[in-house]
Amino acid sequence: MKIPMTPTQVNSQAGFSLVELMVAITIGFIVIGAVGYLYIGSRGAFRTADNMSRMQETARYAMDTLTRDIRMAGYRGCASGSGTFNNTLTNSSLNAYNFGQPLAGYDAQGAGWAPALPTGTGGLDTLNILPGTDAVVLRSTAGMGAYVTQQPGNTSADLKVTTPNDLAIGDIAMVTDCTNATVFQITNFNSTGGGQNVVHNTGTGMPGNATQDLGHNFVNGEISKMQSKTYFIRTGASGRPALWVYDNFLATSASNPVELVDGVQNMQIQYGVDTNSDGAVDSYTTAGAVTNWDRVVAVRISLLMASPDNNIVTSQQTYNYDNAAVPAGDRRMYQVLTTTIGVRNRLP
Repeated sequence: MKIPMTPTQVNSQAGFSLVELMVAITIGFIVIGAVGYLYIGSRGAFRTADNMSRMQETARYAMDTLTRDIRMAGYRGCASGSGTFNNTLTNSSLNAYNFGQPLAGYDAQGAGWAPALPTGTGGLDTLNILPGTDAVVLRSTAGMGAYVTQQPGNTSADLKVTTPNDLAIGDIAMVTDCTNATVFQITNFNSTGGGQNVVHNTGTGMPGNATQDLGHNFVNGEISKMQSKTYFIRTGASGRPALWVYDNFLATSASNPVELVDGVQNMQIQYGVDTNSDGAVDSYTTAGAVTNWDRVVAVRISLLMASPDNNIVTSQQTYNYDNAAVPAGDRRMYQVLTTTIGVRNRLP
């Protein structure tokens, strides 16, 4: 026998009405949209903060590296500020070995540079430096070195030095006693009791020594290796401009120069010149306008940094750099960092 359904039983089995379903779907879309908006916003904020952090980190590393070597340019041990300097290297005027000029710059002039990039050994003309960017050469001593304990005579090819030291055959080295300094190439080592004989003969090595006469007796003086580096901008492994360093002693190869920092779009340099010999900067000028590099006591470097990722900002930036408004051409973040560095060995 069939039992008739009561009104109460019919109502208890009813589903959502169309209006209720549409309201629920609408609320769901609103919640999903809000969550999506928050996700996209937080993801964008994270990308912006991450790119800014990475850009500032690389800029800090670039500036620290440049600052250290600029401050040390011309360091000659205790003879840095005065005394007689002598360079006995063959072809000592070439870029790699010109230690009489510890600091040299090259200012971008369209597709060229002023002065013109040096050629020959240690030349910069084959480095593919990015047109419109500056380059700077820095020369100084490096390493822990040793002390001179014996020198048979000014014209002797031997210097007896203390051990341990970081000197090696082929190194360009400088010996000084605070009043005189001489640069030469180490052509050999002879081990002796309690030390080593550093040999600086002629007729061997690259560039070799034009003379074995050091011009002075350096007993109780110190001997250290020399370094000669060039910092410049060219395309990096990422396909974007980067800061590079070139060891002027070594031939150009897969390991020389070395890419230091990616994302450095440009480098512009001005040089603080002391015109009245009081140790203070009287004016800043470009490399092409420097007439006496011995008068440069400070270096002002300006780096244009670009974020690692594109599509960070909502529209292309127009940034001010080197006294000009420049459209970015993409949607990366850009930041200009400028610092002034004193050439420590020329300051009073």
